[in-house]
Amino acid sequence: MRPTTFFVIRYKTLLMQRLLDAVRHGYHHYTSGQVPAEKALAFCQKFAERYDVALNRDQRAYRKRLGKGNARLVLADLAKSGVLHWFLLVSEGDHPARQQEPLRDALDSSTRIRVDDYELLRLPRDRKHGGGVRLTWRMTNQRFDTWRAAMRQLARSSRAEQEVPAVILSLFKTPGFSATRVQVGKLVAGLTGEWERAGRDPAALVLPPALPYVRRVADDDYTVIDWFKDQEEKKHGQSEAA
Repeated sequence: MRPTTFFVIRYKTLLMQRLLDAVRHGYHHYTSGQVPAEKALAFCQKFAERYDVALNRDQRAYRKRLGKGNARLVLADLAKSGVLHWFLLVSEGDHPARQQEPLRDALDSSTRIRVDDYELLRLPRDRKHGGGVRLTWRMTNQRFDTWRAAMRQLARSSRAEQEVPAVILSLFKTPGFSATRVQVGKLVAGLTGEWERAGRDPAALVLPPALPYVRRVADDDYTVIDWFKDQEEKKHGQSEAA
């Protein structure tokens, strides 16, 4: 299987959606890592041969009927750093990755999938929306606490009214998954309370409406071959500049 089968995700929201999709469709076990540009094509080829990560839908369905597991390979370069981040996700059933890779449970609270300061988890769904559980992304506790401290510090700053627009703009760049929307709402409420306690003019605290839900993002038609060529061109440009 040629590496052109694999796409490289360049945007955080798209990566978060595709990882959530995989776990929702039963790919609950995973491992992840990084591979440098010069090894990326060979890496994809190896995983295609070893773990059948490039099978089409019919081929995966056939394996599932036989009681076998399937695997998916998700590639990303969010930092444009020349290093490829990868996630190998495996579904239930017999699969060679279970013997050869240190797989973790994406649904276990101690081994959740993370993307930067966000983690994928299951939360209860409100009864009025059908009950049960849902998969969503939220800020890690550490990231949320950092934001909460920043809000408190902002409200008490002597330059609060000058600084608040940039802080709010940054906060509202948070990807709008259901759990992150709740967190942003709590942070905004906390800031409003701190603002009032500091005796500041409420009119100076201009806040946007609630964080909008993230929209479904289309796949980016950017293959690992495209990515590799870009890394080679970047390296060539740097060598010429030197």
